Amino acid sequence: MEEKSLEILVNENFVYAKVLDYFGVKFYEDRNKTLSQVCQENSIDLTKMVAILEKSSSRRAPEYLDLRNYPARLIVEYLKHSHQVFIKDTLPYILRKIEELDQDHKQELARDLKLILPLFVEDFIHHIYEEEDRFFTYVCELEKMVNGLVKPQSLLKKIDSFSIQEFALHHSDSDHDMKGIRGITDQYNIDLIEDTQLKVVFMELHRFDEELVRHANIENDILFPKALELEKKARQVMSSKFGLN
Repeated sequence: MEEKSLEILVNENFVYAKVLDYFGVKFYEDRNKTLSQVCQENSIDLTKMVAILEKSSSRRAPEYLDLRNYPARLIVEYLKHSHQVFIKDTLPYILRKIEELDQDHKQELARDLKLILPLFVEDFIHHIYEEEDRFFTYVCELEKMVNGLVKPQSLLKKIDSFSIQEFALHHSDSDHDMKGIRGITDQYNIDLIEDTQLKVVFMELHRFDEELVRHANIENDILFPKALELEKKARQVMSSKFGLN
């Protein structure tokens, strides 16, 4: 790895581009230099760099099925952490990589990406905060009430005014809207792309798209059913205490 050029390394694994970026190394500016040369020129510990590169290629997300065994509040915390990774890490990195594309990168494609992605990010962040403020907060309050940690009357108004089914329906319509980006990238197809810098942009967008699908599946298949079950139990508690249906 130490004696391979940055161009070869990033072509072998596009994730390496992000690691290099964290160290302040833009691989496309030093694409013909070896990793050893770049680390020496930038006073970077080569051993540490290699260790981080190797670790970055072997990271795995928690198993999807394992999350079914978690209580709702822990699933909420997991999803909120994912939101922060999207907002503070993944999307800023992709936006930077797109802004760094120049006139040589299929001018029309670069222009479209620079126009569309910031609009998507703005809508995406708005959706995330709405979800956290309304749905996640409600689910955690339901779990506390069912477990006897808060008084039932604290949820009397909210349980009648908030509809999990309605929120879930809206969520399925708006949660994952990458269609425009898939369209202009031809489903992230890199078969005809020779430039490594543009390949990195496509592959990062593709990975983000896959993460969004997985994220939405966790919410739709795991959290929403748990939330509905909690709401059912909460209504039973209220019915026994206040005679409510």
